[in-house]
Amino acid sequence: MGATSGALYGAVAEVLSGDKVGAGVPFGAAVWLIADEGLVSAVGLSKSPTEYPLSIHAYAISSHLVFGLTTELVRRAMRRVL
Repeated sequence: MGATSGALYGAVAEVLSGDKVGAGVPFGAAVWLIADEGLVSAVGLSKSPTEYPLSIHAYAISSHLVFGLTTELVRRAMRRVL
């Protein structure tokens, strides 16, 4: 999941021009909202988001924001190498 969404981010980022807004953080938030809060429970892989305490959601979004930032930093590093 992480590699696929990161690859998708990298492909889209190459098409868009200019600096990447938010250094990948909005991407991480989108992955959290769409996948973690929506799709995972929709396909029955977890309980409904309302069944988890706020602390779990806070940890999850924090982790996804770090994922988004890391994805952008790795994309930038790889772009320089390539």
